Formats: sequence, structure tokens, C-alpha cells
Amino acid sequence: MIRNLLKSTLFFALSLIGLNIAQAENPIFPGWYADPEVIIYGDTYWIYPTYSAPFNDQTFFDAFSSKDLVNWTKHEKILTTKEVTWARRAMWAPSVLQ
Repeated sequence: MIRNLLKSTLFFALSLIGLNIAQAENPIFPGWYADPEVIIYGDTYWIYPTYSAPFNDQTFFDAFSSKDLVNWTKHEKILTTKEVTWARRAMWAPSVLQ
């Protein structure tokens, strides 16, 4: 069993040689966001993401809109825990309906 573990570890280590770590080179808007929900209202694209922060700081949702998918407008704190009184923290993975 130890021999198999050593083989697996060695194989994993060798597989990392020459590994290039990719980084986002062209984000559509600044900041650290996850779980985007995208919807088109009329002629405008909207993105509703999760604000990636420590658990206790995830207390709001921002939104982003664009008519051309190049220029984006940030709409800050469109929904917060003040409006969703049963949520105190960790607001994440939003979903929207038209």
C-alpha cells in the first residue's frame, strides 16, 4: 500500500513539471465574483454574480449590465441583507426571473 502511495505521489509530482498556471487576462469587470447568473432583458445583458468574500462579508449582490458585451456598468448592492431580513450573511448563487 505504501508503495502504491509513493508511486501515485511521484506520478502526480512529475505531472506538474512544466505546468503553466493560467490567469484571467480579460475579465469583463473588475473584482472577484463567482456563480454568475446571466439574463437578457430587452437589448441589455445583465449579470448577477456572487460577491466572493469571506463568509460574513457576503451580505449583498451587485449586478452588471451591458448592451454590447464590451462596456459594462456596475450596479452596486442591488439587494442586501437589509431587504432579505432572514439572511444575515453568505448571500450567494443568485438567480433571476423575468
